Amino acid sequence: MLIDRIVSLAGQSGGGRRLAEVIVGLGFTLARLDDGACGVAYTLRDELERGCDAFAEAGRMSGRELGEVLPWIGGSSVIASAIGLAAANALLLPPQEAFRADLLAYLDLQPGERVVTVGRFRPMEPQLTRMGVELEVVERGDPQTPLKGCDVALITATSIINNTIEELLEKITGVREAAILGPSTPYAPGAFEDSPVTILAGSVVSDPDRVRQVISEGGGTQTMGKALGRWMTRVS
Repeated sequence: MLIDRIVSLAGQSGGGRRLAEVIVGLGFTLARLDDGACGVAYTLRDELERGCDAFAEAGRMSGRELGEVLPWIGGSSVIASAIGLAAANALLLPPQEAFRADLLAYLDLQPGERVVTVGRFRPMEPQLTRMGVELEVVERGDPQTPLKGCDVALITATSIINNTIEELLEKITGVREAAILGPSTPYAPGAFEDSPVTILAGSVVSDPDRVRQVISEGGGTQTMGKALGRWMTRVS
């Protein structure tokens, strides 16, 4: 499975390292490792269980080996899954061939092309409309039939956290490009080689202190700004 490959690649990069700190914010979750490296993943707060104890392992995260935490990715607890993916993102750095570019410009979208987004990318939607594409948005629980035969698919990396990524990718056929995007995206092109995914568009924590402050105070990507370095890499 794709998630198993992500876990394996992250483990090869440093599964014996340990967590120094975890912050589960309202917008994002941060994992800081014992060497200071940081990674982030989205906090799926709408999917949290009700109650004051949202995470059973709270208070026991510091010092845990990543080999124990990484397999939480895609599990039943969305908090544990986000922590595992954030830890993986602290380990999986962009490959040497990664580059900076505006994703929509790089995709060279043409008027009339069918673009399907899995998850809402509200800042992108006006730009996509101006480009004249035929835009369809698929959210969790919606039929996934629009993915079949679309020209370009833009898929939120939160689908890794809630373990819907495999089901989504099975529905994608005949696309020109398929991108996984958002700060939760793991730079693990090898994990996606046998999938329709062609681009990984994620983020690297370039200013750990700023990212830590924003996440702990309930902020998101717009507030983090340049504290997150955005990189893209091709899968195929």
